Amino acid sequence: MRGLIGRFETRLVLTTLMVIVVVLGIIGLLVVRPLEAAGVISIRRVAVYAVVGLLGVALLLSLWMGRRWSRHVTTMVAAAHQMASGDLERRIPIPTERELGTLARALNSMAENLQEKLTDLGAEQARSAGILESMAEGLIAVDQLGRIELMNASARRIFRLALDAVEGRHLVEVIRHPDVMALMRECRDCAKGVVCRREFALKSPPIAVMVEAVALRRSAEGSGTLMVVHDVTELRRLERVRQEFIANASHELRTPLTAIRGYVETLLEGSVDEPARARPFLEVIARHAERMSRLVDDLMDLSNIETGRLQLDRQPVSLRQMGEQVVALHRDVASKKGIDLQLEVPPDLPAVLADRDRLQQILINLVDNAMKFTAAGRVSLSANKASSTRVEVTVADTGTGIPSIDLPRITERFYRVDRGRAREQGGTGLGLSIVKHLVHAHGGELNIESELGRGTRATFTLPIAS
Repeated sequence: MRGLIGRFETRLVLTTLMVIVVVLGIIGLLVVRPLEAAGVISIRRVAVYAVVGLLGVALLLSLWMGRRWSRHVTTMVAAAHQMASGDLERRIPIPTERELGTLARALNSMAENLQEKLTDLGAEQARSAGILESMAEGLIAVDQLGRIELMNASARRIFRLALDAVEGRHLVEVIRHPDVMALMRECRDCAKGVVCRREFALKSPPIAVMVEAVALRRSAEGSGTLMVVHDVTELRRLERVRQEFIANASHELRTPLTAIRGYVETLLEGSVDEPARARPFLEVIARHAERMSRLVDDLMDLSNIETGRLQLDRQPVSLRQMGEQVVALHRDVASKKGIDLQLEVPPDLPAVLADRDRLQQILINLVDNAMKFTAAGRVSLSANKASSTRVEVTVADTGTGIPSIDLPRITERFYRVDRGRAREQGGTGLGLSIVKHLVHAHGGELNIESELGRGTRATFTLPIAS
């Protein structure tokens, strides 16, 4: 650029000199020719002085103009270098010369446009990165050589990877699982747009993973792979619960139906004509029919609660009065089994905001369940003020207790610790599940603590009525 400026200055000086010489030559021809020979010498002397003076002035003028242009051009060149290096905030002062002013304005406009484009590009990249990082599914992009180009936070969480940069590393170095590598090889052999799927389990942590992969055709040399990772652990658990529910419900219904069918066939074979023999059969049929009716009622209640069709009629309820009613219902059974049934609710306890019938159902289920598994022990129904806005209700017993391995699943539908004994005592296996959902519908939490051989303690909270 400096050489270009130097050549510009030289050409400017030579052009000026040539113009001056031509002008002076024309003037000399016009002026000197008519003069006498005697005055030619003096005129030539004056002309020489004039030419020398004009040459000097022209030289100084050309040097001044060249320096001025060169300073503007040098400033523009420096600014252009700074813009190219990323300093798009730099702006060039606009010279008074028209050509240089046009060039300076063009460079400033280019810098502004580039800055706007880079700002938009940065915002778009930030939005894309935010979307990828907030996805619940894991996303992994791999090039044709098997190197990781992109891995979002969900993929790192599912595969339990550190937050260190994994981009550029080979997939087999980061995720050491044979099913992932087999899926990537299978996906590369598939046609464009075909989605390959594979489900497998991770041992640490023990979760179920579904991976979907599609080939990314980029060039003739090869293609990359885009994999979407789904954590399907909860989905598989729900499917297992559904299957268990269908099996348990079928079993619970089949048992009384088989008994009813057997006794009906016996009656039809001739026992119906003998009242002394028929009455015990009819009593058994009635008992199993009642059990089926309770099971269907519990299933309907549980379905209404889970689907949100149950409407709670909340109003102030006295736990003291409610507790007295529940204890009175169980007093005769408790005395027959030798159980000390106690009510420990302070008379001045504030009323709670609850549905009266559903609260009674919660307490009856908990007390009835405690008495079933307590022989000649103690069962207590107590309530205390837990905070300024909530009351804590507790049903405790000194019965057989629940093993720690069964405690996390005790509120599942049809789950029983001792299936044979619970079925003999007339339970449907849905009581605690209904209690849990009813407590949640009231805005509380059910907590069950138990120790094998020492008893069980069920606690839940209710809001205080204002």
